[in-house]
Amino acid sequence: MKFSLVPKALALAAALTLASCGGGGKATFPINVTVSGVVYPNLVFTTNGQSYKVDPPAKNADGSIPEVKFVFPKEIEYGTVYNVIPNPNPAHQSCGNTPFPATGTAGQLAVIDIQYTCSINKFPLSGAVKGLTGTGLVIANGSTGGTFTVPPVLDTANKPTGADTTFLMPVTIPFASTYGLTILSQPSGQTCTLTGGANGSGAGTIDESVEAAGGISNFIVTCTNT
Repeated sequence: MKFSLVPKALALAAALTLASCGGGGKATFPINVTVSGVVYPNLVFTTNGQSYKVDPPAKNADGSIPEVKFVFPKEIEYGTVYNVIPNPNPAHQSCGNTPFPATGTAGQLAVIDIQYTCSINKFPLSGAVKGLTGTGLVIANGSTGGTFTVPPVLDTANKPTGADTTFLMPVTIPFASTYGLTILSQPSGQTCTLTGGANGSGAGTIDESVEAAGGISNFIVTCTNT
């Protein structure tokens, strides 16, 4: 009879242990998220019926942007699938997940630690070139926006036809940044002028209208013989 108390004591201890874990016996996991590069508002992360709004943090003294760390309010049980996604992304930005997947099953890893990096959306600058027959036409965007050399359209005998062609600048421009296309180098035997952009002469700022259009494509370079 004296040994019959041992199993009962063990059973009671097990019951108390399970109760302290929530009564169901399943382990639960917090969903930790780290986000870097948030500059604009309206970023919301969602998963498992939960949402968390991330406001842009105040910049550091050196102008850098600190990380934002948060934990979703409710932990999830072992075996539960999670998928942490930005819904929506912040205004004028896109957020990508790295290095661990944003989706998985609780218990796959010892800790659920999702990391996202947000970057400012960038937009292309492109346009048309008319009447080009000479070689050496170079279009530039300011001093840091890259250059593009436009060759003339050739016929089967490799002679310039003067037919319309197009250009696409090699460097995309971030939202809220300025641009200014100019003719850096004129083609041989010709003079080219550039129009377009917000101010009609190749310059402007990447704003909401550009964002909605997916870039600027109204630049026109017109070349005439000298």
